[in-house]
Amino acid sequence: MWKFLLPFSLLGTLVLLTFSCANPVAPTGGPRDKTPPQLIPEESTPNFQTNFSKQRIELTYDEWVQLQDVFTQVVVSPPLEFRPKIDLKKRTVRLDFNEREALREDATYVINFGDAIQDLTERNKAKMVFVFSTGDFIDSLSLSGQVVDAFSGKPVEEVLFLLYENKADSVVRTERPFYFGKTDKQGNFKINNVKAGTFKGFALTDQNLNYLFDSEVEKIGFPDSLIQITDSIQPQVKVRLFSELPTLFLTDEESDDYGLVKLIFNREPYDAKVGYDNLNQFIYFEPENDTIRLWYDLKEDREWNVYIDRDTIVDTVRVEAGLKAEFLQNARLNWVKKRPGDAPITLSPTEPITLTFSHPLAGFDTSGIRLFEDSIRTPVQPLVQLDSVKKRQLFLQFARRGGLAYELEILPGMVFDQYGLRNRDTLRQVYNAAPPKEFGNLLLKITGLRPDTTYLIRLLVKGGELVEEFQVNKIESFEHRFQTLSPGNYVAEVIEDLDGNGRWSTGNYDLKRQPERLLTKELEQLRANWDVEAELQAVFSNKKEE
Repeated sequence: MWKFLLPFSLLGTLVLLTFSCANPVAPTGGPRDKTPPQLIPEESTPNFQTNFSKQRIELTYDEWVQLQDVFTQVVVSPPLEFRPKIDLKKRTVRLDFNEREALREDATYVINFGDAIQDLTERNKAKMVFVFSTGDFIDSLSLSGQVVDAFSGKPVEEVLFLLYENKADSVVRTERPFYFGKTDKQGNFKINNVKAGTFKGFALTDQNLNYLFDSEVEKIGFPDSLIQITDSIQPQVKVRLFSELPTLFLTDEESDDYGLVKLIFNREPYDAKVGYDNLNQFIYFEPENDTIRLWYDLKEDREWNVYIDRDTIVDTVRVEAGLKAEFLQNARLNWVKKRPGDAPITLSPTEPITLTFSHPLAGFDTSGIRLFEDSIRTPVQPLVQLDSVKKRQLFLQFARRGGLAYELEILPGMVFDQYGLRNRDTLRQVYNAAPPKEFGNLLLKITGLRPDTTYLIRLLVKGGELVEEFQVNKIESFEHRFQTLSPGNYVAEVIEDLDGNGRWSTGNYDLKRQPERLLTKELEQLRANWDVEAELQAVFSNKKEE
């Protein structure tokens, strides 16, 4: 048996070569490939065919490709009734229509592959749009436009804009559109290869991808008139997208404790219709977010009912009898603190002390409500008032000196509620009066108002917290000075309150009602010890939806 001994250096070289051959890696260096896959027309199904009959569509490229997110990237207009099969064979993308699919007569179809076709290495995208007509010619007109959010005014991406030949109002719920386009990041859309005609337009966030408006969670928008497209008229459409107000219904209720019925709804119940058996009882409705607290006190402890009207249906909440004695024995009238602990609360120069209690209040005794200034405890006489709207709140207004501390003391039994209960413990809280120089003042002017229109004018802290709002009408300009505002960024908002309900109202498709128009303006930053003057002209864009 022969043995050959190789030098160690040569043996190492062979090992390295063997390892290198067994583990191929991508070459390094050189320019990055930025060229997308190129279609080979002579090996592909001809694009822009007329008198097209249903057949397999093949698209062959000059390199290996991959398919990504076909379900959402590939869109066909007019929409197909059945989803086509799209797959790969080597360098060829194949689209097969469902055997049950019946193509429309004399219609131009557009198959947009979006970003679905990509090369293998750098994922360069092959932009491919395949067009064919089942008639004698390819339609060549187009429609473009923009979709913006009705409340914020910002562009909305991934919204379908649908065009229908059928102009019935019900078509958006019963038929697929004849044409459609999808908005980009700027909210813009363009629908190509449209035929001349008059169409119904509709914007939709299609949650279940069926091209139908069939869910309350789907946002919509619509022009006020039909859209005419001709060789000489190819309009620009702007639509405001909104969510219709969901149908109000009761989701839960709590009535186990005397004195309080909680009604919990699927949304804010400002339009709720709530009735009850009239037993001459004390009743106070306290709405908060999605809940209505119905506070009550009966002269005679007996069973009664609360009714919630819902179109032709009435929900009934039965309030049991026999709860009052235990309530009066165990219940306490407490001071509900907004923040835990005994840390001082900072007050602005004009801000009242606001105290919230656990039950609706009936009155107070000022002889036991005392306020002391500074460490020497100089007595201060506050003006004490019950809130006429928020019946669980007590207000104390007083003249204060900036930089000093104030201590509030409410002795036992000085505040009483609608049930005859009084506070059992002494209530104490320390406040720090901030000096005026730590705040700023804002003069807000609104011009261009129409006297025949009601407006809602609001000042908000940037981010959403409401400072103050005013409902005005029969004026052409508005002016208000906001005193001692905390330094920061503020936003002015003007709403055309067409229904006069004191809030922004969304639209409704069946009623052909557009959402109320509004405009906002971020104001100059307010700094401590500054005065800022801001003016806003009430000029709304798209006075009428196009």
